[in-house]
Amino acid sequence: MNNFNPLIHSFPYLLRGAGMTVLMAATAAIPATVLGVVLALLQVFGNRILRASVIAYLLLVRGIPLLVLLTFAYYLLPLTGIDLPPFWGVVLVIACYYAAFMSEVFRAGILSLPQAQWDAARGLGMTRPLMLKIVILPQALRLAAPPYVSLCVSLVKATSLVSIVGLWELTMASREVVERTLAPFQVFIGAGAIYFCICYALALYGRHLERRVLHGH
Repeated sequence: MNNFNPLIHSFPYLLRGAGMTVLMAATAAIPATVLGVVLALLQVFGNRILRASVIAYLLLVRGIPLLVLLTFAYYLLPLTGIDLPPFWGVVLVIACYYAAFMSEVFRAGILSLPQAQWDAARGLGMTRPLMLKIVILPQALRLAAPPYVSLCVSLVKATSLVSIVGLWELTMASREVVERTLAPFQVFIGAGAIYFCICYALALYGRHLERRVLHGH
């Protein structure tokens, strides 16, 4: 038990890092979700130029590792005169990255709706914005909820990469503790357990949403 004293003594510090991890993930998930919905709508309803632009964005972002994008933005943004605080710069990069994946989830949800839903909305004389607001988006978002939560789990784990650019969160906190205690095995077991608890809670919520979707159909 004495072997785990470094972890026990440092656990509150790791929890503070976990709080920053959750804050960063939640802050990035909000704009990622909004941008993902917008990109999905542009793919489905946009003209040829808009669709081509969105597809090019998706291919570019999904074809580059997040770590490369974080490092690139960390060094590039100051050179272009954009001086964002590190936290918001990282949130922006993560949001733009995961929006590319979320857009495909939302697009699949929109396209999976039966044609009868579209025809019924048109038959009632709904305009496209009203049809999207009342009929299409509520059902599409409900269908997309389980895979969306899975992406949020991935987003939480991806925040561990930001320690590379010097931003403090759970992984950075763990590395600091290891440097003080020289107990990497014990400390990273604790960090892994914290990550697991966060992601497992999200995964359980995703399973709950999946059961609700299946029950609804």
